Order: sequence, then structure tokens, then C-alpha cells
Amino acid sequence: MSELKNVFSWSRVHLYAAMVMRRGRMLRLRRWRSISLVLAQVALLCGVKVLMHLAGYELLVVNQLFSAAVASTVFLLGFLLSGVLTDFKEAEKIPGRFAAELETLSLEIGAIPVFQPSAQVEQAQESVTVLGKLLVVWLCGNCETEKVLAAYRSTHADVVQAAVQYSGDVSTLRGRLMQSMSVILEMIYRVKVIRDTGFVPLVYWLANFSSTLLFGGLLLARANHWFDSLFFLAVISFVVLLILRLISDIDNPFGLGDPDSAENVSIDVLERTVAFLE
Repeated sequence: MSELKNVFSWSRVHLYAAMVMRRGRMLRLRRWRSISLVLAQVALLCGVKVLMHLAGYELLVVNQLFSAAVASTVFLLGFLLSGVLTDFKEAEKIPGRFAAELETLSLEIGAIPVFQPSAQVEQAQESVTVLGKLLVVWLCGNCETEKVLAAYRSTHADVVQAAVQYSGDVSTLRGRLMQSMSVILEMIYRVKVIRDTGFVPLVYWLANFSSTLLFGGLLLARANHWFDSLFFLAVISFVVLLILRLISDIDNPFGLGDPDSAENVSIDVLERTVAFLE
């Protein structure tokens, strides 16, 4: 029996490792695709720049005011990126909290028969495991929030049924179980709010508008050597467009189900915990 358990455990480890590698390859492909799209946009701008140079439409002279316009745009993008990065770092804690509360629930419920041998807690532990698996699917974008909330309510009822079978210091045990369930519900709604709420829309509009004006200025700018203006257009537009795309991507840290999203919060710790619970 122990040998069979070891074989099963190792097969689960290999399956999990293969899944992680597959997800890593997928994210790398998404990153390269994002960079390729930005490079295509930069190439289009450079092509327009060449046509404008040949047609003699370079009407602006590069001066200190032009440098100030570039600096103000970069500052605005840095401010916006800093804001979404703060939310992203905060969201990184959520999968770990999910994992900790689920494992704590399972261990606390599994301890009830030690003090109360007649207690039947298998249904509650199975419900916790099912909820954990559903949370993983939900964070990957393959499940509706309503289904997760329905599973949470069912798990809550099963946990309550397991808790009432304990006749010892019920206030402490039941308090811990209900607290864990409360934290899980709080995190579910937290993820939902993060997904549904974007960064301040007016700041997005301002960033896009200022970037468009900057690109227009770069297209109309005239330098001593037209190749110099083409080079700076390519470099600045690549950085600005990539930052704009990055900001839009990390504004939703739980976008694993979005094929255009390359930067997301890792849920590996939650998946390992669910595998442990199974």
C-alpha cells in the first residue's frame, strides 16, 4: 500500500511539474508576442516618418521645449506604472492567503476526530478540496464567480456541520474555522473587485493622449540628419508603447485566461496546496 501511495505521489509531482513548465512556455510566448506587436507598431511609425521626410513635412525644430514634452510624458507613464505595480504587488499575496486558509481549514477539520472519535468530517474536508480546485480554475479564468460563491456556501455549510460535532472548547475551534472561511470569502470578493476595476480612467486617457502628441511631434520633428530623428522615434516609441501595454496588462493581475495577458500573479502555491489536499 505504501508503495502504491509513493507511485501516486510521484505521478502527481510529475504532472504538476509538467503543468508548470507548460504554463511557463505559454507566458514566454505571450511576452514575445507582445514585444512583436510593439515592434510592428514602431515599424509602422518609422515608415510614416520616412514618407513624411520624403514629402518634406518635417515642420518642427527640436529644442528644449520638445525635450520637456518627452520628459513630461515619461514622468506621467512612470506615475501610472508605479500605481498599477503597487496594486500588483498587493495582489501577489492573495493566492498565498487562499492556500494558507484552505490548508488550515483542512488540518483543523482533520483534527476534530482526534478529540471526538465519533465525528464524521470527510464531507467537510472533501468540500474544502473541491473549493480549492474551483478557486484554481477560477483564477485561471475558466469559471464564473457565481459558481465559486455557490461552492463557498456549500463548503461553509459542511464546515459548520463538522464543527458542531466537536464537544470540547467549541468557541476556539469554531472561531478559527469561521475566521478562515471569512478570509476566503473576503479574498474572493477582493479578486472580483480587482478584475472589475481598472486604474483611474482619466489618467489612462491622459497617458494615451500625451503619448499620441509625443509621437506626432516626433514624426514632425526635423533634425540635422533625418536618420537621427528616425532613430530617436524608434527608441522612444518602443519604450512608450511597451510601457503602455505593460500598464494595461498588469492592471489585471489575475488575467491568466486572457490570451493577450503576459504578466500575472503566480498561483503555483495554491495549486501545490490543492494537490496536497487531494
